[in-house]
Amino acid sequence: MKYVLRLLPTLALFIGLTLPAQSARADEIGYVNLARALLEVNEGQRAMEKIKKTFDKKQAELLSKESELKKLKDTLDKEIGGKTDPASMAKQAEFEAKVMELQQTLQNEQMELERMKATELKGIKDKMQAIIEEIGKGGGYSIILEIQDSRLLFAKPHLDLTNELIRKYNQKYK
Repeated sequence: MKYVLRLLPTLALFIGLTLPAQSARADEIGYVNLARALLEVNEGQRAMEKIKKTFDKKQAELLSKESELKKLKDTLDKEIGGKTDPASMAKQAEFEAKVMELQQTLQNEQMELERMKATELKGIKDKMQAIIEEIGKGGGYSIILEIQDSRLLFAKPHLDLTNELIRKYNQKYK
C-alpha cells in the first residue's frame, strides 16, 4: 500500500504531462486543395476527359462556322468593295448578323460547358466532403480548411491532407 501511495504523485505527474499533448492534437488544423484533388482522383480525371471531349467537339464545330464566315467575308469584300447600294448594304448586314450569331453561340457553348463541369464535379465534391469529415474525426482535427489559388502563405507539410483525401477517395470509389 505504501508503494502505491509513493507512486501516486508520479502517476499524477505522468497523466498531467500526457493530457495536454492529447488535447493539443485535438486542436489540429489541416487543409485540403480541393481543386487539385478533383483533378487527381480517378473519377475526376474521367469527368474532365468527358468534358474535354465535349469541348473539343464544340470547338471544332465553332471553328468550322468561323471558317465559313471568313470565306463569306472574303467573298463579300470582293463583291462589295466600297459600294453603298442597298443590295450591298443588305449583304453586309446579313454577314454582321451571322457574326453576332456566332458570338452568341460561342457564349452559350461556354456557359453550357461551365454548367456541365459544375454538374459533373458536384457529385465528386459531395463524396469528398464525406471523406474529409471522416479524416477530420479520425485524425482529431478541429478544422480542415480548403485552400485555393496558392492563398496559403505558410503551413507545415504534415497539415496538407490532400494526398490522404485522394488516396481514400480512390480506394472508396474505384
